[in-house]
Amino acid sequence: MRGFTLIEILITLAIAGIVTLLVTGAFSSATGLKMLDKETALALSLLEQARNQTLSSKASSVYGVHFETAKTVLFVGPIYSASSNSNTVEPMNPLVQISAITLVGGGSDVVFKRLTGETDQSGTVTLALVASSTRQKTITIFATGLAQSN
Repeated sequence: MRGFTLIEILITLAIAGIVTLLVTGAFSSATGLKMLDKETALALSLLEQARNQTLSSKASSVYGVHFETAKTVLFVGPIYSASSNSNTVEPMNPLVQISAITLVGGGSDVVFKRLTGETDQSGTVTLALVASSTRQKTITIFATGLAQSN
């Protein structure tokens, strides 16, 4: 008689399952890293936008960025108000979170000065993958108001 035995079929299914798990894990890791890069670029973009709007004296006001664990907020004025209608809220992808905020003077807001674009809240903001906190990006905000990430 020809055919496969039950043991041969089980071994084949086990090997196929292991290969599927390995491939799925590799793709999910790559997706997480892409989301980390994307969220870092978005936070940098909000910082640049706030600085540029302050320098151009848009609405004769200053602008800033507020950081929370799961979102970044572009706001108008010297003080962040969560209830302001002028806030631009950017929720983070659930795969990424802000894991540390270390700004001069404490707090979680970076506000830019008119005419110079400088800030008194220089420091770092660290974004990390929720699933693996060792995978992270750090945004450095300089006193000049410029920002960069590693």
